[in-house]
Amino acid sequence: MEFTWPLMLWGLLLLPAFIAWYVFGVRRIRARAAGRFAEAPLFAQLAVRLPLLRRHVAMGLYFVALGLLLLAAARPVMAIPMPVDKAVVVLLIDTSGSMEAPDVQPTRLEAAKAAAKTFLDNFPPGPRVGLVTFSTYATLNVPPTTDRQAVKDAIDALKPQESTAIGDALAAAIKAIPGRTAPATNPQPAPFGQAQPPAAAQPSPPAPSGNLPPAAIILASDGGDNSSRNDPLKMALLAKQEKVKIYTIGLGTPGGGVFNYQGQMVLVPFNPTLLQQLAAITDGKFFYGPSANDLKQVYRDLGRTIGWEKRKTEVSALAVGGAGVLMLGGGLVSMLWMGRLP
Repeated sequence: MEFTWPLMLWGLLLLPAFIAWYVFGVRRIRARAAGRFAEAPLFAQLAVRLPLLRRHVAMGLYFVALGLLLLAAARPVMAIPMPVDKAVVVLLIDTSGSMEAPDVQPTRLEAAKAAAKTFLDNFPPGPRVGLVTFSTYATLNVPPTTDRQAVKDAIDALKPQESTAIGDALAAAIKAIPGRTAPATNPQPAPFGQAQPPAAAQPSPPAPSGNLPPAAIILASDGGDNSSRNDPLKMALLAKQEKVKIYTIGLGTPGGGVFNYQGQMVLVPFNPTLLQQLAAITDGKFFYGPSANDLKQVYRDLGRTIGWEKRKTEVSALAVGGAGVLMLGGGLVSMLWMGRLP
């Protein structure tokens, strides 16, 4: 906590003085009352002694309220989490054939889809969310948008396909984030007999680093990369350069999963090594989701973390409001416990 006017904190020294004045006053009033009786035992029998809590709780509330008011005079400033409207998050979901493995019930892909929608439910409404899916190629299904339902509908429509291209998916995600430098991707070869399409125009220069809005990529995959034309590690280095954190989520179990793929029983391994490296390069985090419930919890936690930033905000009003509540409470306690209500 910081203070705009720290010199006003010296006012807190008045609080012990007021407490001492109160204690001295209570003792003096009681001594005067006892002096009016010739017989001290008689005064002890006539005087009504309330429990210690009832006698002093009201003034205790007043003193705490006074402390808050003195604290508010120094104009305290705290770092409070607040949603960042300009933040962008791109969800990357692996739709390769291995995502049909049932070691994460009901399948890796279906569990990832349900968990991604959990993220959307817990993410603040202001920031934009995009969706990139990848198998043999990467596809930008939904550009970053505030329309959560559009992203959910796109997630529901996902179907398993073929290979895995994590590097291409990262390239597509970085390109979709406003203000970032589009990576130079290796073009897909033209079919035999057709001319190679012209190279894409060079992207416009990115915004200055200080003006880049917060951005993050959440990558859900079972690991492995067997069809990328872009090196995943190089894409992670570019993401770090562009101040984009990559959060990776491993889908699968250590022993892998066996399922019927095109009429054959296939063992699909789970390889989290690449996912861990991608997260480490960008100062992100790697999460392991061995079950559907674990995946939902990971996405829920990410939704409550990403898209928020701590901003320094003056909280004097909170201190004054708290003091008002305490003073009101002290008044009510005094009336109820001291017999001043009918």
